[in-house]
Amino acid sequence: MHKRMLASLVSLLLSTSVMAQAPSTSSSGTTKQPNVIIIMADDLGYGDLGVYGHPVVKTPNIDKLAQQGMRFTEYYAPAPLCSPSRAGLLTGRTPFRTGIRSWIPSGGKNVALGRNEKTIASYLKEQGYDTAMMGKLHLNAGANRTDQPQAKDMGFDYSLVNAAGFVTSDLDKVKERPRYGVVYPNGFYRNGKPIGAVNQISGELVSSEAIHWLDNRKDNKPFFLYVAFTEVHTPLASPQKYLDMYKDFMTDYERQHQDLFYADWTDKPWRGAGEYYANISYLDEQVGKVLDKVKAMGEEENTIILFTSDNGPVTREARKWYELNMAGETNGLRGRKDNLWEGGIRVPAIIKYGDHIKAGTVSDTPVTGLDILPTLADMLHFSLPADRAIDGESIRPVLEEKTLKRQKPLIWSIDMPYQDDPTDMWAIREGDWKMIFDRNAKPKYLYNLKTDPGEVSNQLGKQPGLEKQLIASFERYKNDIDNDALMRARGEKPEPVDWN
Repeated sequence: MHKRMLASLVSLLLSTSVMAQAPSTSSSGTTKQPNVIIIMADDLGYGDLGVYGHPVVKTPNIDKLAQQGMRFTEYYAPAPLCSPSRAGLLTGRTPFRTGIRSWIPSGGKNVALGRNEKTIASYLKEQGYDTAMMGKLHLNAGANRTDQPQAKDMGFDYSLVNAAGFVTSDLDKVKERPRYGVVYPNGFYRNGKPIGAVNQISGELVSSEAIHWLDNRKDNKPFFLYVAFTEVHTPLASPQKYLDMYKDFMTDYERQHQDLFYADWTDKPWRGAGEYYANISYLDEQVGKVLDKVKAMGEEENTIILFTSDNGPVTREARKWYELNMAGETNGLRGRKDNLWEGGIRVPAIIKYGDHIKAGTVSDTPVTGLDILPTLADMLHFSLPADRAIDGESIRPVLEEKTLKRQKPLIWSIDMPYQDDPTDMWAIREGDWKMIFDRNAKPKYLYNLKTDPGEVSNQLGKQPGLEKQLIASFERYKNDIDNDALMRARGEKPEPVDWN
């Protein structure tokens, strides 16, 4: 009798497990795959949200998303800069493989996502999904480039994109200084055609377009929606109600000149952090609009939602004119956008999938944006091609609160050669240990992130056995990247970016 009871219990548990991962069934009785939404913030720091410990900023919608899903404390962007990070997320391949080694200047370099790369949108389209993206693409040098792949070539049936760089505005064209006015974007393209100047701030334009697309779908197919906000990248623009919310964190001079264009601020005093705080809360409102729409559609329980950021923040350490007066927070992590310290690559990340992910869970397992594609392939039951290296691994065990046993180390690369202080090019992490390499692939720093999350105690030269192991792992991985099959097929060589 006890054996029969045990067998029944095991059978019940197995059936429950299968049901937890099974696609939903529509009212017509047909099985429908889950929808997928990726919401990407721009330059949002690890410590920039209320749920990640910011002492001032209010982000009720994103905080609620974390309460309903799983929040990651050691999620890494694929790179510390926008273009390579976005390429890595969408392809599951470390960015140097994809043809994008650094950020892509608008209208200039002949740099774009390789035509033989496949994105999440491409894979899901093959699975019968409707695909769309709204916001910042930044995987080519401009939406008007006919010689480079555009959103449609990357698998998106519908798109409203700001193709390259930060949001441009009609204020850019005004010659006289000082220039005043709200930053309304003029660089968006809808399905390959420019829409010109608009009378909306970028975040509202993007969220409205996402909702409009959801409202006007004609079929009952599952959908993949990639919403890539331009917030909180400079130049910042937020409605007055949010500027008023954080006016106590603005300097007197800033309150008197709230519409003074960033390009005219070089010789002006510190603006205060209030404008940055306002932009985060404004971003949170736009995220909430998209999430509310999914709920109103009755698709909340059958939609996998990822919210994250492309890289670390611009802190108060401004390096360019358009970085002045930023106030990004890393929650104490060293570094910022464009470098390989934790502050440059560790970012917020939340995944929600109805009842399939336990609400309010927090994971400290190291994961990366490269893992998203193979995780979706695992959860949605489609195969990835064997003709290319996929660097990410499925984190489905983590979502099920199980142990993840990685087969490969985590790796990051960035080609950002400042003339006076060149940024280190490579980093690798195995277990708790992280090693950073210079531009000549020589080890420079070694940290134990468990005991030294601030990366202040360089252990290089003190752990000879471990160092030998990490260097060997790195050299094998780098050699594999340098000889990538898709790169060879494109005729590419692993050469540094030409910045001249």
